[in-house]
Amino acid sequence: MSDPFIIWTMRRTGGTTLAGLLETLSEHPKIAHEPFNPDRILGHLTNTWLVDRDGAMLQRGMAEALANRPLIKHCYELPTPEVNDCLMHVATDLGYRHIILDRRAEDDRILSLQLAQATEAWGGPDANAIYAAIIAGTRTPEPITIQAAVAHMDYCLARRRDLLKLMHDYDQSPFVVLFEDVYADPEKGRALVRRLVEFVGMDPSDDRRYDDLVSDALLTRGQNSMQILNFVPNGPELHAILQEKLCHLPNTFVPS
Repeated sequence: MSDPFIIWTMRRTGGTTLAGLLETLSEHPKIAHEPFNPDRILGHLTNTWLVDRDGAMLQRGMAEALANRPLIKHCYELPTPEVNDCLMHVATDLGYRHIILDRRAEDDRILSLQLAQATEAWGGPDANAIYAAIIAGTRTPEPITIQAAVAHMDYCLARRRDLLKLMHDYDQSPFVVLFEDVYADPEKGRALVRRLVEFVGMDPSDDRRYDDLVSDALLTRGQNSMQILNFVPNGPELHAILQEKLCHLPNTFVPS
């Protein structure tokens, strides 16, 4: 039997595709992605904590939520550090394996997030239709607030440091995956996915669909939000600012 896992990630890092692939291969229960976001299925834990600040109540609720060890994709920049700490505590006690999914090109991730927020194109057929309208000139996105985008980059760097400390405090050795290493080169990505599958105790040969599922995840799921960058009034300007800032930021995670 394989281990349950948590994918600790941030928005616009390819987490939905990777989590969906691993969930399909695993025998553990599934739960809606990002369940602790305030508007999601377990968001009441986050919302109650924000009101009551009762750590014991939060831990009891977390233990109940994870009792059957569901698979979790968690965007850890959204809930508070206390919720993340409680999740790490309870999940580690329950034998979860921890996966960190990040993106080497943080400027591209921030841009992708800002473009999604500006256009409301978060993925799927809706995104394809919105992109087509933007490229055709029948829809014009609003300019992005550059100051907010830069501030969010700083915020996410701090949250990465928080996550590293959590892993250290709970004596965990996560499997670190970078977006580009999975999706940029399909053959290398396939090898990396296999190592990740084995990390959580799954045997690829147990599922006859394995090769097809991996091919689908690596080759057909990309959104390519950067194709509309030049159609956003200040998109290229923001890209240049983020690239310059990225040059001075340290690399936080070392890939496995």
